[in-house]
Amino acid sequence: LARRRLSSVSAAIMVLEATMVVLDTSEYMRNGDYPPSRLEAQSDALNLVSGAKTQSNPENSVGVLSTGAKGVEVLVTLTSDIGKILGCSTHIKAGGMSNLMGAIQVAQLALKHRQNKNQRQRVVAFVGSPVSEDEAALVKLGKKLKKNAVAVDIVNFGEEAENAAKLEAFINAVNNDDNSHLVTVPPGPHILSDILISSPIISGGGGGGGDMAMGGGGGGGG
Repeated sequence: LARRRLSSVSAAIMVLEATMVVLDTSEYMRNGDYPPSRLEAQSDALNLVSGAKTQSNPENSVGVLSTGAKGVEVLVTLTSDIGKILGCSTHIKAGGMSNLMGAIQVAQLALKHRQNKNQRQRVVAFVGSPVSEDEAALVKLGKKLKKNAVAVDIVNFGEEAENAAKLEAFINAVNNDDNSHLVTVPPGPHILSDILISSPIISGGGGGGGDMAMGGGGGGGG
C-alpha cells in the first residue's frame, strides 16, 4: 500500500528542502472519526509525507516532533534516513493538550540549524485538536516565519470547522508566492493519507490561494 502511494508522488517537483513535521498527540487524537483513529491516521500520513519528501530528492531531510502531554518533543532530528522516521510514531500515546505555536517555533529552530543551508525550509503541521492560541498571535508568528523564508503546510482535521478561521489567517500571513497551504479534511470513510496524495502538500502544486478544502473521496482543489 505504501509503495502504491509513493508511486503516485514520484513525479513531484525536485525541490531541495528540509522539512519538520509537527504531530498532534493531544487527547483529542484518540477519537475514531478518522479510521482507525486520528492518531493512527496521522501516523500513516506521516509515513506518506516523509516518504514523498525523501523520494522527490535524495538530499532532502525530514525531522519529526510532537506536541501533547509531554509538551513539545523532538522525536527525530533532520535526517534523510526514512527508516528512522517510519518507526518514530509507533510508540506515541495520545494525551494532554497540544501547543501548536510552541511546536512550530521549535520546528523553525531545528530548520535554522539544518546542515545544508541550500535546503529550503518547510514545516508540515498536523492539527487534530482545537487551536488554543488567538488569531493575532498566529498571524504574528506567520509573518515572522515568512520573513525567515519558512514555508508552512497545515493539515486541518478533527476539529476542522472550529479551527478553520484561525488557520486560514495564519496561512495567509506566512504564504509567500503560494508556497504554503492549508488542507482541510472533514471526517468520513476516506483514509487521511489518500486525501493528502492529491493535495499540494504531496504534489508540490499550488492553487486556491493557499487554501484547499477536501472531502468525500478526495478532490482536485483549486
